[in-house]
Amino acid sequence: MVKEEKIRTKNTVRAKSFSVNLDEVRLPSGRITDRIRVIHPDASALVPLMDDNSIILVKQYRYSIQEETWEIPAGKIDLGETPEACIRREFEEETGYCVTHLSPLITYVPAIGYSSEILYIFKGTGIIKSNSSLIEGDEISTIKFFPLNKVWSLIRSGEIRDGKTIIALCAMQCNYFKSSKSSR
Repeated sequence: MVKEEKIRTKNTVRAKSFSVNLDEVRLPSGRITDRIRVIHPDASALVPLMDDNSIILVKQYRYSIQEETWEIPAGKIDLGETPEACIRREFEEETGYCVTHLSPLITYVPAIGYSSEILYIFKGTGIIKSNSSLIEGDEISTIKFFPLNKVWSLIRSGEIRDGKTIIALCAMQCNYFKSSKSSR
């Protein structure tokens, strides 16, 4: 295995839930260079599929791009929490709905070049209204049901640009085709 050796951490910026290290590393060739590494908690996300073949998306302001975006519900996994427990909690907090059945769709590393975060994406069915009033007003501005066949045009038009949402929908579409071929 070709591995880069960390020599030292030159600088660290700490935030509430993650940190960013500027590390000096030695490459296999012996050359010295810098690497940025974001130490970020893992996260879970959900494609909440309703009985009428619509999905719930949330609109959220993203400071990094200074815009609101349509996304699937998601959130950081708390210490000691499973990916499944995380997405059940986050989904209820963000939408006011509960998910009965979870199916793993895909697990991937969203920013493999600089971040340690792993993202667990699930498909959820058996969506029911919650009795909770914990909806996160600071994060989510709008909750909307979209027909699943309409989200592809929203992706093409640029209204949906969030990577995890696009990957999740593509993974769900791939699984759909795979399972429908095997049932023929």
